[in-house]
Amino acid sequence: MLKRLVIASNNSHKTAEMVDYLAVLGVEAINYRDLHEQIAFPDETTDDMAQNARVKAQTIHEILPDEYILADDSALFVPAIPDHFGVTTMREFQAHQLRGDAEINAYVLAQLPDDADRTAYLQADFVVISPTGKTYFSQARGGITLATEPRGGRNGLDELMVTENGMTLSEIDMPERVHYAHRGRAAIMILQQLKAAGEWQ
Repeated sequence: MLKRLVIASNNSHKTAEMVDYLAVLGVEAINYRDLHEQIAFPDETTDDMAQNARVKAQTIHEILPDEYILADDSALFVPAIPDHFGVTTMREFQAHQLRGDAEINAYVLAQLPDDADRTAYLQADFVVISPTGKTYFSQARGGITLATEPRGGRNGLDELMVTENGMTLSEIDMPERVHYAHRGRAAIMILQQLKAAGEWQ
Protein backbone atom coordinates (compact mmCIF):
# COMPACT_ATOMS: atom_id res chain seq x y z
CA MET A 1 0.00 0.00 0.00
CA LEU A 2 1.29 3.42 -0.97
CA LYS A 3 2.66 5.39 2.00
CA ARG A 4 4.90 7.76 0.06
CA LEU A 5 6.24 8.44 -3.40
CA VAL A 6 9.94 8.64 -4.20
CA ILE A 7 10.64 11.14 -6.96
CA ALA A 8 13.15 10.08 -9.64
CA SER A 9 14.74 13.44 -10.44
CA ASN A 10 17.98 15.35 -9.98
CA ASN A 11 16.09 18.64 -10.32
CA SER A 12 15.53 20.08 -6.84
CA HIS A 13 13.12 22.80 -8.06
CA LYS A 14 10.92 20.26 -9.86
CA THR A 15 11.03 17.98 -6.82
CA ALA A 16 9.91 20.75 -4.49
CA GLU A 17 6.97 21.61 -6.75
CA MET A 18 5.87 17.99 -7.01
CA VAL A 19 6.20 17.53 -3.23
CA ASP A 20 3.94 20.55 -2.70
CA TYR A 21 1.28 19.32 -5.12
CA LEU A 22 1.29 15.82 -3.68
CA ALA A 23 1.07 17.17 -0.13
CA VAL A 24 -2.11 19.04 -1.06
CA LEU A 25 -3.46 15.75 -2.41
CA GLY A 26 -2.59 13.89 0.79
CA VAL A 27 0.55 12.03 -0.25
CA GLU A 28 4.05 12.36 1.20
CA ALA A 29 6.86 12.54 -1.36
CA ILE A 30 10.64 12.67 -1.10
CA ASN A 31 13.49 12.73 -3.60
CA TYR A 32 15.40 9.52 -4.23
CA ARG A 33 18.57 11.37 -3.16
CA ASP A 34 17.22 11.28 0.39
CA LEU A 35 17.66 7.50 0.24
CA HIS A 36 20.56 6.98 -2.18
CA GLU A 37 23.49 8.90 -3.57
CA GLN A 38 22.85 10.88 -6.74
CA ILE A 39 23.14 9.01 -10.02
CA ALA A 40 23.33 10.06 -13.67
CA PHE A 41 20.15 9.12 -15.53
CA PRO A 42 20.31 7.69 -19.07
CA ASP A 43 20.09 10.21 -21.91
CA GLU A 44 16.56 11.27 -22.76
CA THR A 45 14.86 10.89 -26.12
CA THR A 46 14.04 13.94 -28.22
CA ASP A 47 10.53 12.84 -29.16
CA ASP A 48 8.92 10.72 -26.40
CA MET A 49 8.16 12.29 -23.04
CA ALA A 50 6.43 9.19 -21.72
CA GLN A 51 9.48 7.07 -22.47
CA ASN A 52 11.75 9.61 -20.78
CA ALA A 53 9.64 9.38 -17.62
CA ARG A 54 9.52 5.57 -17.77
CA VAL A 55 13.30 5.29 -18.03
CA LYS A 56 13.83 7.55 -15.02
CA ALA A 57 11.25 5.66 -12.97
CA GLN A 58 12.67 2.26 -13.95
CA THR A 59 16.21 3.37 -13.16
CA ILE A 60 15.28 4.32 -9.59
CA HIS A 61 12.95 1.33 -9.20
CA GLU A 62 15.93 -0.94 -9.77
CA ILE A 63 17.85 0.88 -7.02
CA LEU A 64 14.92 1.19 -4.56
CA PRO A 65 12.65 -1.75 -5.44
CA ASP A 66 10.53 -1.55 -2.28
CA GLU A 67 9.38 2.02 -2.94
CA TYR A 68 6.71 3.58 -5.12
CA ILE A 69 8.72 5.55 -7.68
CA LEU A 70 7.39 8.63 -9.48
CA ALA A 71 9.09 10.20 -12.50
CA ASP A 72 7.96 12.97 -14.79
CA ASP A 73 8.93 14.62 -18.03
CA SER A 74 7.57 18.10 -18.68
CA ALA A 75 7.79 20.52 -21.60
CA LEU A 76 6.44 23.70 -23.15
CA PHE A 77 4.45 23.51 -26.38
CA VAL A 78 3.68 26.53 -28.58
CA PRO A 79 2.03 25.26 -31.80
CA ALA A 80 2.70 28.50 -33.72
CA ILE A 81 6.46 27.89 -33.46
CA PRO A 82 6.84 24.09 -33.71
CA ASP A 83 10.61 24.28 -34.25
CA HIS A 84 10.99 25.51 -30.68
CA PHE A 85 10.48 23.86 -27.30
CA GLY A 86 8.48 20.62 -27.15
CA VAL A 87 10.22 17.56 -25.74
CA THR A 88 13.60 19.30 -25.90
CA THR A 89 12.47 22.47 -24.09
CA MET A 90 15.07 22.34 -21.32
CA ARG A 91 17.83 21.36 -23.72
CA GLU A 92 16.97 24.39 -25.86
CA PHE A 93 17.29 26.65 -22.83
CA GLN A 94 20.60 25.06 -21.91
CA ALA A 95 21.92 25.37 -25.47
CA HIS A 96 21.35 29.12 -25.27
CA GLN A 97 22.98 29.23 -21.82
CA LEU A 98 19.93 30.90 -20.30
CA ARG A 99 20.26 31.60 -16.60
CA GLY A 100 17.27 32.05 -14.33
CA ASP A 101 13.56 32.53 -14.84
CA ALA A 102 13.78 36.07 -16.22
CA GLU A 103 16.15 35.10 -19.05
CA ILE A 104 14.15 32.01 -19.92
CA ASN A 105 10.83 33.84 -20.01
CA ALA A 106 12.29 36.68 -22.10
CA TYR A 107 13.68 34.14 -24.57
CA VAL A 108 10.34 32.33 -24.89
CA LEU A 109 8.45 35.56 -25.55
CA ALA A 110 11.04 36.69 -28.10
CA GLN A 111 10.50 33.59 -30.25
CA LEU A 112 6.80 34.27 -30.86
CA PRO A 113 5.98 36.94 -33.47
CA ASP A 114 3.62 39.65 -32.23
CA ASP A 115 0.83 38.63 -34.59
CA ALA A 116 1.14 34.87 -33.99
CA ASP A 117 -1.45 32.62 -32.37
CA ARG A 118 -0.56 32.58 -28.66
CA THR A 119 -1.99 29.12 -27.95
CA ALA A 120 0.46 27.36 -25.61
CA TYR A 121 0.55 24.84 -22.79
CA LEU A 122 2.82 22.99 -20.42
CA GLN A 123 2.56 19.20 -20.52
CA ALA A 124 3.56 16.69 -17.86
CA ASP A 125 3.89 12.94 -18.36
CA PHE A 126 3.93 11.04 -15.05
CA VAL A 127 4.98 7.43 -14.48
CA VAL A 128 4.69 5.53 -11.21
CA ILE A 129 6.22 2.09 -10.72
CA SER A 130 4.98 0.13 -7.71
CA PRO A 131 7.12 -2.27 -5.64
CA THR A 132 5.56 -5.14 -7.60
CA GLY A 133 6.70 -3.54 -10.86
CA LYS A 134 3.26 -2.41 -12.03
CA THR A 135 3.42 0.79 -14.07
CA TYR A 136 0.91 3.64 -14.03
CA PHE A 137 0.88 6.56 -16.48
CA SER A 138 -0.84 9.94 -16.69
CA GLN A 139 -0.52 12.93 -18.97
CA ALA A 140 -1.92 16.40 -18.35
CA ARG A 141 -1.68 19.97 -19.60
CA GLY A 142 -1.70 23.30 -17.82
CA GLY A 143 -2.25 26.68 -19.46
CA ILE A 144 -4.02 27.57 -22.69
CA THR A 145 -2.26 30.70 -23.98
CA LEU A 146 1.03 32.55 -23.61
CA ALA A 147 0.91 35.86 -21.72
CA THR A 148 2.45 38.92 -23.37
CA GLU A 149 4.66 39.46 -20.32
CA PRO A 150 5.51 37.48 -17.16
CA ARG A 151 2.88 37.73 -14.42
CA GLY A 152 2.97 36.46 -10.86
CA GLY A 153 6.66 36.54 -10.06
CA ARG A 154 7.29 32.88 -9.24
CA ASN A 155 7.81 29.43 -10.74
CA GLY A 156 9.46 30.32 -14.05
CA LEU A 157 7.34 29.38 -17.06
CA ASP A 158 4.25 29.44 -14.82
CA GLU A 159 4.53 33.24 -15.11
CA LEU A 160 3.74 32.97 -18.85
CA MET A 161 1.00 30.32 -18.86
CA VAL A 162 -2.49 31.83 -18.85
CA THR A 163 -5.07 29.32 -17.61
CA GLU A 164 -8.79 28.85 -18.17
CA ASN A 165 -9.56 31.38 -15.40
CA GLY A 166 -7.55 34.17 -17.06
CA MET A 167 -4.75 34.09 -14.48
CA THR A 168 -1.28 32.73 -15.07
CA LEU A 169 -0.30 29.61 -13.15
CA SER A 170 2.05 31.80 -11.17
CA GLU A 171 -0.82 34.05 -10.06
CA ILE A 172 -2.87 31.14 -8.67
CA ASP A 173 -2.17 30.28 -5.04
CA MET A 174 -2.10 26.82 -3.56
CA PRO A 175 -4.09 24.70 -3.13
CA GLU A 176 -6.16 25.91 -6.11
CA ARG A 177 -3.11 25.81 -8.40
CA VAL A 178 -3.04 22.01 -8.17
CA HIS A 179 -6.19 21.92 -10.31
CA TYR A 180 -4.73 24.13 -13.08
CA ALA A 181 -1.05 23.15 -13.25
CA HIS A 182 0.18 20.41 -15.58
CA ARG A 183 1.98 18.55 -12.80
CA GLY A 184 -0.92 19.05 -10.39
CA ARG A 185 -3.39 17.60 -12.87
CA ALA A 186 -1.07 14.71 -13.74
CA ALA A 187 -0.69 13.97 -10.03
CA ILE A 188 -4.46 13.93 -9.52
CA MET A 189 -4.91 11.54 -12.44
CA ILE A 190 -2.22 9.09 -11.39
CA LEU A 191 -3.41 9.02 -7.78
CA GLN A 192 -6.91 8.21 -9.04
CA GLN A 193 -5.42 5.24 -10.91
CA LEU A 194 -3.52 4.08 -7.84
CA LYS A 195 -6.68 4.33 -5.75
CA ALA A 196 -8.73 2.41 -8.30
CA ALA A 197 -6.07 -0.32 -8.32
CA GLY A 198 -6.16 -0.61 -4.53
CA GLU A 199 -2.63 0.76 -4.17
CA TRP A 200 -3.71 3.89 -2.26
CA GLN A 201 -6.58 4.81 0.03
